[in-house]
Amino acid sequence: MSTAKPRRRILGIGYPRFAVREWEDLAKNYDVHHFVPASDRAAVVAEVKRLCDEKGPFDAGYVLFGTAAYSPFDEALLGPLLSPGTCGVWAQGGVGYDDVDVPLLTEHGCYLANTPHAVTAATADMGILLVLSTLRGVRQAEQELREGRWRGSMPLSEDPAGKVIGFIGLGAIGKNMAAKTKPWEMKIIYHNRHRLPEEEEKKLDATYVSLDELYASSDIISINTPLTPETRHLLNDEAFAKMKDGVCIVNTARGAVIDEDALVRALDSGKVARAGLDVFEPEPKLESALFASDRVTLQPHVGAFTRGTIHRGERDVFANVKAFLETGKPVTPVNDPVRK
Repeated sequence: MSTAKPRRRILGIGYPRFAVREWEDLAKNYDVHHFVPASDRAAVVAEVKRLCDEKGPFDAGYVLFGTAAYSPFDEALLGPLLSPGTCGVWAQGGVGYDDVDVPLLTEHGCYLANTPHAVTAATADMGILLVLSTLRGVRQAEQELREGRWRGSMPLSEDPAGKVIGFIGLGAIGKNMAAKTKPWEMKIIYHNRHRLPEEEEKKLDATYVSLDELYASSDIISINTPLTPETRHLLNDEAFAKMKDGVCIVNTARGAVIDEDALVRALDSGKVARAGLDVFEPEPKLESALFASDRVTLQPHVGAFTRGTIHRGERDVFANVKAFLETGKPVTPVNDPVRK
């Protein structure tokens, strides 16, 4: 009579574009039941439930990139995976997890794991692109040219050299962006929930300031903070009123950190000279008053939309699943659940 233990099971939403070898390694050692998600949330919810009913219970689960069409990851979507109490990790691509019910996972003894290092460089690159676009008026210049006016009535744009750039949130992406401003000799100030160690400040030549001081002193404000209840609509009418006239705003974090209506008013009044946005509230964003402005550079959340980033992110998702199944803990856990 065989005494071999049944292979542990993994539920997967998505198939890798690039980290196929890592996925195949998982499939050799574990039973991976995956599906390619539809853009309809109801269909994804139904397929998760079907797999859990027919193939479960599962020891781990994962989801790859491009989840905006069917998130959030709440009781309706994850409940069937978590309810047996066997799933120990939910691994997903990306840094942010504001669309995940973390207390729900924690309550069921399940780790949430993200991929905080995979997206850093590419998102910072997008931030730098938007900084330059806002300072140099790239969006407006292109519009003038496309409409046959050459430079038209464009005002002179701004040089980055010597400008004060204020980072709201100086984590991995913010630090990467700050380092990339060095050739321009910009003055770096920042506000974090927790101040950085002195040696990190010296390395970046960054100065910690209060949020009000950051508003008052910055020529460019870069939003790099996670979305939390405290940061939702952090940049509102009151915040814009405290800023310099003609400030530039760049956001590569989460759209909801900015009150969009307040930003439109600040642009209309001239308080904000230009803005560069890669993120929106909600996503996908299909219409907005911002779309009509030639002083706003818009990108459809493509900061981390590069081959290298997706490859690293997929690889790190699978590494989190593998680490949990082998050691009981993922590589980059977000929470600290009590495992029964």
